[in-house]
Amino acid sequence: MQYINFNGNIYPEHETLLPATNRGFRYGDGFFESMVMFNKKIPLMDYHWSRIDFTAQVLATVLPSRLDMESLHSMFLDLASVNDAVVNARIRLQFYRKGKGLYLPDEDELGYAITMDKIDNSKFENTGGLKVGMRDDCYKAVSMVSDLKNSSVLMYVMAAQYAKTEGWDDCILSNHYGQVCESISSNIFMVKDNKIVTPDLDSGCVNGVMRSYLLSLHNDIEERAINPDELTNAEEIFLTNAVKGIQSVKEMQGKVYTSKMADKLTTLINEKLLVQ
Repeated sequence: MQYINFNGNIYPEHETLLPATNRGFRYGDGFFESMVMFNKKIPLMDYHWSRIDFTAQVLATVLPSRLDMESLHSMFLDLASVNDAVVNARIRLQFYRKGKGLYLPDEDELGYAITMDKIDNSKFENTGGLKVGMRDDCYKAVSMVSDLKNSSVLMYVMAAQYAKTEGWDDCILSNHYGQVCESISSNIFMVKDNKIVTPDLDSGCVNGVMRSYLLSLHNDIEERAINPDELTNAEEIFLTNAVKGIQSVKEMQGKVYTSKMADKLTTLINEKLLVQ
């Protein structure tokens, strides 16, 4: 049996806990954080907590009074122990605004749920070989919440369905200016003439944890707007997120790319984050 943590208590996963009036269910009024656990440790936990705190402030919500980075980590370990003593897992921390109300909420405190799924790998692995494409009619609006992992993800769902139909592993999204934004669940980087470039936050991409970490490791990474034809002319493209680390793109629109930089960076982040 699989278990979850709901507002600090552990319940069977199949147990009904959310009422129909839940604001996350009704309005997508909330946000989430995806993390990875390797050998019962959470890489970049401080980055995750910083983004949680920032998002809560932007959305004018209030984090639970007894929730902090240390207590959260303890809850992850407790949940892992009851889920077959799992040591490597994908973790999703979902926040929702409590209370009722219509568009205007009647309270701002957050509730939360933690789910955990076992994974096989115990370090970041660049499995590579991704085949991706772009959907021209699916734009992400640039706004005050575009860099957050908010609960309104219909566009990503539609992009994932489209990618499956096209036989792609992922789909590159653009913003409403026609610039490269991100992929379904990752930030995007390109390499040209040994220079690494990634869309800036003004392009509407999520402020990803792994993206932020790579920027701190390499202060020579350029953040700027990227036009779609630049991806075609790049030597390498790779995607990043906190769960999978770095994944290289092998093919897009018939062009084959290298993975030299992605392989190098994967080795580096494993050495920096996992080797004690």
